[in-house]
Amino acid sequence: MKTAFLHPSRSSQALASLPPSLARLVKIIRASARLTPEIVCQCAIEAKVDPQDLLPWADFKHPVTDSYGRQLVYHGENFEIMVMSWLPGDFSAIHDHGAAEWGAVQCFGAAEHYTYNFENGLLSTLKRTDYIPNSVKQVDKYLIHQMGNPGKEPFLSLHIYGKDSFEKNITKNSRIFDLFEGSIKLTDGGVFFCLPESQIKQRIYGLRGDAETTLRHHQRMRDRLCRILSFDSDTQTDIKLTILQLERKIASLDSLNNADNHSENMARLSLSSK
Repeated sequence: MKTAFLHPSRSSQALASLPPSLARLVKIIRASARLTPEIVCQCAIEAKVDPQDLLPWADFKHPVTDSYGRQLVYHGENFEIMVMSWLPGDFSAIHDHGAAEWGAVQCFGAAEHYTYNFENGLLSTLKRTDYIPNSVKQVDKYLIHQMGNPGKEPFLSLHIYGKDSFEKNITKNSRIFDLFEGSIKLTDGGVFFCLPESQIKQRIYGLRGDAETTLRHHQRMRDRLCRILSFDSDTQTDIKLTILQLERKIASLDSLNNADNHSENMARLSLSSK
C-alpha cells in the first residue's frame, strides 16, 4: 500500500475560515501518516461532520442541465473536499473519479447507490448498496458507481477525493459511461448526463452494457431529459427526439426482461412438477 505524504497546504487561510467540523476533518486527514480508502473513511467518521456546516456550499438551485449541485469546499494539494446537493430525482451519471486514488463519501440523506464492473468493453452491475443518512462509504481508484436521490426531500453529501502526490484537479479525466451513445466520455467537471461538448475532453467508443445496467441507465437519462424539457418545452427538438429514442429502447429492454422472467418461471414450474 502506498503512503500519501501530505505537504504543507497553501489553503491555510481557507482552513481558518471553515466551519468547525469541516476544519476538524481537514486536520484529521492532514495528521494521518498515510491515507487509504479505509483510513479516509475513518477520518470522516471521526470528524463527526455536522450537515449544518455544509449549508454554505448547498446548491439546490443548480441548473436543470446539471444532474446535481457541486461545490468545492477545500483543496489540500493532494486531496479535496466537495459538497454535492441532491434534489428529488437528481442522479449522477455512471462514472469513476479520474486521478483519485482514495477517498470517502458521507451522505446525509437516503441515497440510491449502485456499483459497477467494467471489463472488456462491457459495463455490468455489481450490486446495490444504498446510503442511509450519515453513512460513509469508501472510494478507491477502481470504483465505478452511480448515486442519486429517489426520495421526496433534498439532501447534501460530503465527498473527499485524493491521491498520493500533488494534483491540481484530483478528479480530472473522470470517465462517464454513456450507454445510449455507446461511449466513455472524459471530463474534468461534474459527472452529469448530457454534458455540453465544451466539457467533454475525449470520447472512447465501443462501450456496451448488460441489459439490467442499460435499462437503468436509459431510465435515469430519460428522467433527466424530461426534467430539462419541462423547463423549456418549445426549443428542445433534439431533446424530444432523444427521449423518444430512449423510450423505444426502454420498452424493448422491458419486453426482453419480461420474456426472460417468463422463461425462468416456466422452467421452475417444470422442475417442480417432476
